[in-house]
Amino acid sequence: MFCELDHTKPWAYGGKTSYGNLAALCKRHHRLKSEGYSHYRQPEPRSIIAVSPTGETYITRPDPPPAPPPDIPPPF
Repeated sequence: MFCELDHTKPWAYGGKTSYGNLAALCKRHHRLKSEGYSHYRQPEPRSIIAVSPTGETYITRPDPPPAPPPDIPPPF
């Protein structure tokens, strides 16, 4: 799947190019946001609150990090 990095708070309005202000959006959702139909907030890094053109609210939170691999001795 292809995605585009987007400033949650637009760069032109003081949004920084930083971990807490970037989101990976598909082309369609990026266009809807850029054209003002959808709105996004990022209350903390990696958590996105999106409001769709119909007013529905969606919250995306990151998956927890994977469990560490078991201690397996090297094969040599």
